[in-house]
Amino acid sequence: MILRVSVWVMAFITCFGNLFVIGMRSVIRAENNLHAMCIKVLCCADCLMGIYLFFVGVFDVKFRGQYNRHAHVWMESPICHTMGFMAMLSSEVSVLLLTYLTLEKFLAIVFPFSPLRPGRRLTAAMLASIWVLGAVIAIIPLLNEGLFGNYYGRNGVCFPLHSDQLEWPAARGYSIGIFLGKSASCPDGDTC
Repeated sequence: MILRVSVWVMAFITCFGNLFVIGMRSVIRAENNLHAMCIKVLCCADCLMGIYLFFVGVFDVKFRGQYNRHAHVWMESPICHTMGFMAMLSSEVSVLLLTYLTLEKFLAIVFPFSPLRPGRRLTAAMLASIWVLGAVIAIIPLLNEGLFGNYYGRNGVCFPLHSDQLEWPAARGYSIGIFLGKSASCPDGDTC
């Protein structure tokens, strides 16, 4: 019961909090418009995770008491795969954007008088590139089911949370590559 309620609470807090920040960042004039733009984009990515959690809650209610009868069909369904894609997109974009923000701040602190600061165009290009890269990372397993198997349908929450021996070798390698690559690319272990 606690877990079921927690999913709804976290979904609501995640969506409300991120939408609130987007709204406030849009209304209040910021000193650094580029940083504010990055924060709003980060909130959009994080809000996707809140939407994913709402879907988890909805399907928990739908299948309550009879999940075992529908588990196989559910985990192979397009809705489950879409939810997995959305959760992976959210997490990848969040991590990539936090890495970009960390590197940007690091360079601003280490080289405070450098004229090579990202402008509006470069920042917009970086944000678009981060979303494209996140989408590519999230969609690759959906495009080649023969290589990855049922990548997002390995569990009832439709998110590749683990790597086990039953997983297809390509899927296991992809999961390990994403999680290790994410850890290796983060300049600050606390940020990622």
